[in-house]
Amino acid sequence: MNKKHLVLPAVLVVAAAVVATVHFWPTELKELREQNLCLGMLTEQTAGLIQDGKGGAVVVEESVPDSSGSAAKPADPIFSTICFVNRKNADDKSSARLQYTLDVRPTDTLNDRPKGATPVKGGLTGWVGQRQSEIQLPDSCAKEMKRPDARYITVTLKISPVTLVGRDWDYTSLMKDSRTVILEAGENLTKQYDCAD
Repeated sequence: MNKKHLVLPAVLVVAAAVVATVHFWPTELKELREQNLCLGMLTEQTAGLIQDGKGGAVVVEESVPDSSGSAAKPADPIFSTICFVNRKNADDKSSARLQYTLDVRPTDTLNDRPKGATPVKGGLTGWVGQRQSEIQLPDSCAKEMKRPDARYITVTLKISPVTLVGRDWDYTSLMKDSRTVILEAGENLTKQYDCAD
């Protein structure tokens, strides 16, 4: 057999081995998404901090809004998924109460800090409000998240009215828990995409 004909199969075997190694090699993104909720942003313990006081198991639904006309599924669902954090009802296990939502968006403008909101601190830019909180990920995240044209990548937390009523409008403790949730989401995203400043 001619040695020229053995080169192509050898190259194909090496290429297949490289692809398999890269594909199955554990990464921070894969590990966090397997261990945590909301596409790897929150641990179960942190996800359960914001609640309406009625108990029930934490149930997370990662929902991709209907993108009519788009047949292609995005390679990375982080920008097309809204994370709904719910609590199961004690009397009717088949239903749940929405506690809050969490989503990540590329944007060119940041939302203004509402009245009563406080700076988020913790090394990130943003604010924690009574009903909504928002942080800006470090500038390098846009490139790492394959959105180099976006000026900012933001994480937004929106509190459900059910949660506000269940907490008797105790904004102080709710804002403390909101700060913990949104900071963990930002920290885990920067780990997943290796973009912490």
